[in-house]
Parts: sequence; C-alpha cells; structure tokens
Amino acid sequence: MNPVPVFAFTCPVKTNSGNKALEHLPVELAGLNACRPLIITSAKAVGRKAIRTLQNAFGDSGMTLGLFDGVTKTADLGLIEHLKNICLGKKYDAIIALGGYDIVDAAKVLNLAVSLKMADAHKLSPQTPVLRHLSPLVVVPTAAASGLETSKFAHFSRRIYSSEYLAPNLVVIDPRLTRAADGKTIAATGLAALGRAVESHISADANPFRDAYSFAAIRFVKENLPAAVNKPADRKASLAILNAASMSGCAASEANSARLHKLGQVFYDMQHIPPGVIMGMCLPHVLGDYLQEGINDLAALLLPLVGDDEFSRTPAAKRADAALAVLGRFLADLYGALGKDLPRNLREAGVPGYIMEDILDVLGKDNEGPYLRTIVERIAG
Repeated sequence: MNPVPVFAFTCPVKTNSGNKALEHLPVELAGLNACRPLIITSAKAVGRKAIRTLQNAFGDSGMTLGLFDGVTKTADLGLIEHLKNICLGKKYDAIIALGGYDIVDAAKVLNLAVSLKMADAHKLSPQTPVLRHLSPLVVVPTAAASGLETSKFAHFSRRIYSSEYLAPNLVVIDPRLTRAADGKTIAATGLAALGRAVESHISADANPFRDAYSFAAIRFVKENLPAAVNKPADRKASLAILNAASMSGCAASEANSARLHKLGQVFYDMQHIPPGVIMGMCLPHVLGDYLQEGINDLAALLLPLVGDDEFSRTPAAKRADAALAVLGRFLADLYGALGKDLPRNLREAGVPGYIMEDILDVLGKDNEGPYLRTIVERIAG
C-alpha cells in the first residue's frame, strides 16, 4: 500500500458497542467531568421502554438525570431557547440524545447554545463561530437512524450547522435499543449507512483513515442487512447495522462526494421520508454517473463488497463494473424481500406532485442543482 502524501482526518467520537453498553455510561460521563445529564428524546419516536432502559442503566450511580421527551420533527430555535434555560437553570452538565434524526440534531444545536451561553438561542445560525470544544454530548441511537448522528453536521429547521465540535463525544450502541419494529425501518437505516459509506469510500481525495470507517460500514451492511430485514428483532444483525450507521457518519464528515446525502436530506426535510429510502432509489443512478465521469474510484468498492478472493480474481479494469453489479443484485434482493414496504420510486413513496416543484427549487439552489434535478426526474416513477 502506498501512503497518501498529505491528508487530514478528525474523528472525536468514541464508540461503546455491545451487550450492556449502556451500563458504562455513568463511568464515561464521569470521565468527561459530568454528573447531571439531560436526556433529550421523543417518547413518540423511541417509545417509553427505550427511555426506561436508558434511565435504568444509571442504577445506583448517584447521578441526577433530567428528561425532555417532546422533540418533534418541527422543532425550532424556540424549543432550543426553552431547553437552554432549563439546562442552565438546573445546571445540567451533559446532554444524552436518545434516538436519531431530529432528536440528535436538536441535541447538537442545544449543546451549541448551552456551551456558548447564548443569551438568546434564536440568534444561533450556521455562521455562529464554534472555536472550542463544547459540553459533553452522548448519542444513544435506536433502530431508526440517519447515519449522521455521529457526524459534524446538524440539520435543524432547514439549516445546516457544521463544525467538528458538533460531533458527539460518545456514541453508545446497545442491542436492547437497536432492534427495529419492522423491516422497512432497519432497511432505511442500512441504506442510509450504505449510501454515505459508499460516497465516502470513492471520494477523490483519498484518506486511509476515512477509508477504514467506510470500508467497515459497507461490509457490515452487505453482510447483515438482509438478515436484519428478514428478522428485525435479530440482535446481532441490527447491532451491526447501527454500527455501520455510526461509522458512516464519521466517514461522511470527512468526504467531499455527497450527492446521495443531498438527495436524501431534501426529501426528509420536506416530506419526512427517511433518507435511506431515497438514497436507495438514487444509488444506482448516482454511482453510474460517477463511473461515467471517471473522477471517483468505484473499483475500490469491490473489496468491501465481495472480500479478498473475489476481488483478487477480478481484473483491475473490470472491478468498477463488478462492484456496481454486486450492489445492483444486493438492492434487487432487498427490494424483493420487502416488496411494497420499500418504495422503488417517488410515486410509490407517496410524494405528491404538487410538492415536486418545491423540491426541485430547493435542489436547484445547490452548486450541483441541475444534475440533482435530473436524478429526481429519473426516480419519479
């Protein structure tokens, strides 16, 4: 292997994964000089059982727990201001985000407001300078995750906040919380992880540390998502998918290629469709275009998808096409297993025609807007 002459990689996220991982939380928080964490979650999204499981993990630790379980998809800076005042008034010194998507995004923005001691959280914006480490933030993901929970990004109220300091200090992945209610939920999480990891892995700016995260995420999804879809309560398979989601977020923070991410995010922001559902529809189209453009290294995808033996047997000139063929079969099997539960196009996803113009307008503002609009037209159905 030839070393890359110049690269930079930052990943501040520590991962605790496995049986009883939650029970280590008090020790981890103490190591971060925290003893009064506030749990941020949504009872509707994660369920009361998940909240009790997290609370019970603190046992006789003596730590004081706060709980806010009312985060919604429409959370705004008004909620952040309210929670900031609670944190400062009750002297909470850490935030634990239980769940994914909006819950974690709200926790990241709240941590920003509290750590910077903003007089008015309404004044927070993506341009707010973040020049130092923030207060401790822990993410405890559940089966429904976007893959961005461990990233440096927070998508909040249709704004994108970005800073390496927004990433959590710790992610805790416990199999008691990773089992999905149905195959569609875990499929969406797996496809989001796959999409983010694939784009990170083929990014033109090679980075061996980032590649290690994306490689593992791709392989975890390839080897475990079919089992997780067929049996959502499978502890081993669902744990692997949440690990893949966590690694994909770390890799995505350092990647330049992000077409799949942009497409998934706009449909989530405007229609609340899980990003993985859209990314699964777009994956063959976007990768096919990357192959034609010849800038990204699609041949690198073959090794994590098939392993050493098949990779070695495949001539170098054919590895990119072989990788796309493997991904095509993988997606076909996944859609076949889920049937109508996993839409193949926007029509099956129930995206109304009247909203399409608004979506295209939003995409049109991106620097790759014209291209992204063509992808939407291809998956319209």
